Amino acid sequence: MPYSQTKTMMITRKIQWPTAQHVRAYIGSIAPWLLLAALLFALPQAAGAQNKYSGTYRIEGWENLEKSQVFHFFYLHPDGVFLLAGEWPENETSRFQGRWKVEGDLLILKGNGRVKTNQGNWTAEYSRTFRIQVQSDGFKLSPVPEKNRFGLMGWPNAFRFYRPRPAINLPKAEFPADEAELLEWINKRLK
Repeated sequence: MPYSQTKTMMITRKIQWPTAQHVRAYIGSIAPWLLLAALLFALPQAAGAQNKYSGTYRIEGWENLEKSQVFHFFYLHPDGVFLLAGEWPENETSRFQGRWKVEGDLLILKGNGRVKTNQGNWTAEYSRTFRIQVQSDGFKLSPVPEKNRFGLMGWPNAFRFYRPRPAINLPKAEFPADEAELLEWINKRLK
């Protein structure tokens, strides 16, 4: 039959729309995969924040403080734990450790520690918040003003990023300089 003589033929087919049961089964089959994908996307984001700010920080004016025999060591480990230590010979030795997290432009420390001074010794829950500032030479952590009883660890000076690995500057440090060993040391002291 020539093309011009063909009749247009319409083919009809009944379309079967999915039922609610089909939709629930489909969503049920992909939901675990969607959840896994969301978690895999979110975890590197959170880990990225931890790695971005981790490292050793030096207190502003540290050169003059150390000439006066006042030492601070502040380390944020990428696993989300911190160690903040201070020494002022014959006056104070402080050690605080705990967990850290970033919320917006705030770095939040929560942990515990001990303060030994020539006026007495005490242990304390430690909680301190720093505002994160990005500057041309790295990060600056400025403490949010708050009343505390943390001795050297409560000073109002800001801390500046120094280097990514531990750089212990305390004369009587009883903790290791190796990053993995330091992480183990901190974790043993967390409550």
